[in-house]
Amino acid sequence: MKKRIRIQGLAILAALVVLAVFGRYILADSRSIISCILGFLLLLLGYFLRIGARGLKSELNPDGNTLIVSGIYALTRNPMYLGTLLIGTGIVTALFHWWVMAIFVTVYLSIYIPQMNKEAQLLRLRFGKIFESYCRSTPIFLPSLKSIFKSSPPGYLKIKSCWIKKELISLVLTSVLILGIILWRILIGR
Repeated sequence: MKKRIRIQGLAILAALVVLAVFGRYILADSRSIISCILGFLLLLLGYFLRIGARGLKSELNPDGNTLIVSGIYALTRNPMYLGTLLIGTGIVTALFHWWVMAIFVTVYLSIYIPQMNKEAQLLRLRFGKIFESYCRSTPIFLPSLKSIFKSSPPGYLKIKSCWIKKELISLVLTSVLILGIILWRILIGR
């Protein structure tokens, strides 16, 4: 198992323990329906990006020897990490006090910026000038608005049903948990 995945698992476990112990201090007292809907939509968009990126990567790069520059990878070099950011941002938006976002973003950036830099170095060594050209035309993380709203996007956000199964359990469990917490807070009046 990758070290990063173990660290993320421990971070999630620690966050759940903190939530269980200090929930009344970090969960927002009341959330508007708008923040709940916005948070849930961000969560779904994040999963949509992760599913599309992961599926395209597994389809076009089964052996790990191909640099993927099409689809969602034409908008950002790190669509799975962007999806993860949107999932976390959605959860925080739907459930927590605004200041928790600062903590989330700080932890996120401390994990993923070094990871993106490390992966870029490896890709630079493996693919050389092809990767350099890709870097000049594609942002490392946030897509430009111009690239998103091109008049004829070439299937940037294509998703196949067979790609969904790798993220389905996580998507369903996260969605049910978030909706359950929101519903529980509505029912008890918090």
